[in-house]
Amino acid sequence: MVLLLGVVIVAASCRRGPVLLATLLTIAAFDFFFVPPYHTFNIHDTAYFLTFAVMLAVALTMSRLTARIREQRQATADRERHTATLYALDHELTAAPDLPALIRVIATHLGRSAGGLATVITDEDLGHQDAPAWPADPLFDDPAVRVAGAWALSHQEPAGWGTRQCAEAPALLVPLGGETGLLALVVIRPEDPQQRIAGGALDLVRDQAQLAAGTWERQLMAEHSQRARAEVEAERLRTALLSSLSHDLRTPLASIEGAASSLLDDPGSLTSADHRELLESILEESRRMNRLVTNLLNMIRVETGELAVRKSWQPLEESLGVALLRMEEDLREHPVVTRLPPDLPLVPVDELLLEQVFLNLLENAVRHTPMGTSIEISAWRGEQSVVVEVADGGPGVPAGEEEAVFGRFYRVKGDAADAGAGSGLGLTICRGIITAHGGRIWVEPQPAGGLAVRFTLPLVGPAVGPVPLEPSVGKATHGGP
Repeated sequence: MVLLLGVVIVAASCRRGPVLLATLLTIAAFDFFFVPPYHTFNIHDTAYFLTFAVMLAVALTMSRLTARIREQRQATADRERHTATLYALDHELTAAPDLPALIRVIATHLGRSAGGLATVITDEDLGHQDAPAWPADPLFDDPAVRVAGAWALSHQEPAGWGTRQCAEAPALLVPLGGETGLLALVVIRPEDPQQRIAGGALDLVRDQAQLAAGTWERQLMAEHSQRARAEVEAERLRTALLSSLSHDLRTPLASIEGAASSLLDDPGSLTSADHRELLESILEESRRMNRLVTNLLNMIRVETGELAVRKSWQPLEESLGVALLRMEEDLREHPVVTRLPPDLPLVPVDELLLEQVFLNLLENAVRHTPMGTSIEISAWRGEQSVVVEVADGGPGVPAGEEEAVFGRFYRVKGDAADAGAGSGLGLTICRGIITAHGGRIWVEPQPAGGLAVRFTLPLVGPAVGPVPLEPSVGKATHGGP
């Protein structure tokens, strides 16, 4: 039994040849040491031949079972490595942020599995599949490589080095294809073209190519779906903006038309005071239309991601002063209190866009607060930023809707103040402008009632590229009394 145990140990680590040799040596050792006459190979008792036959049969059976266990263990280990490699590839493919990163992951993993250097040629670079445009690479000067590539593209199977098709080619060509067609061709240059690739490695490369093609195709479909959703959302936004513009411009247009017709119909009967009042009405409603159009244009820039800022170091009170001057007529019934400390630092802002923020916040406060309600504007230095607050004593917003007020076309339900006026885009545009500056904006209910809108302007931040503003928008923003 001890001798048979040795056979089992040999079978656990060796193949059939060494196991057979160990079995014969075991029988010979048993005969030499334990069968009389001892220390010879002479056998006087023929019954020992049966013993030797039984030992041989048991040893071979045990070795065969042990070898099978070893092979199963090896196959299990290979499957585990195979699965772990595919899992690692899938994890990196999923984490790839864009197509170039995805291609780098595919080249790295397939080249590592095949034992060579991999290059990914996309379908756009290959051109027509039946007559591919091979890249300007010395490797493709070899006719065998071109033939292998053409076969791989037409049959959607690997060809070249290590395969049965075009095996003389010094490279392995693996197509990546999905349900939508060919995606790319992976060209793997082996480190040693004379050494054949193992069958398990070739199977792993096939499975990796299939996994990579599926992930690539899903990413393309996700990008197409995202673009389609963006186009639908942009179309919905344009429709909503046009609807809002046509609705919100009716009131100022009606006022302008009424005042202008009064001036034209019977100018002689109007006193100088009436004449001036009608002209002021035309001017005020024209400015109101200008703010509406500017807000709508800015809204389009915010939604399409084209809003950028042209920063320069400016005093905060300059943009605020221009906004207060432009809102002078609207603020006649709303006292404004400003609290800006004299040591307030300069802020890196786009003065035109910051002026638009103040205009929207002031107009919002005027529209939703009763006449005679004061508006307080404060600013102070925070941690690496300047904090600005525009507070009013109006009804505020319902609890739980502090974030909803920054949504497009938001209006407080049941708010009768200046009902129907405004496009509901003011705070949305403010958030887009402040975010483009690197700050944030939020609302805080006042303990004594009313609403405070706060925003931050970072004193240091990333450089922002300029955005070309339309001449009409620039003139409108600078317009004012």
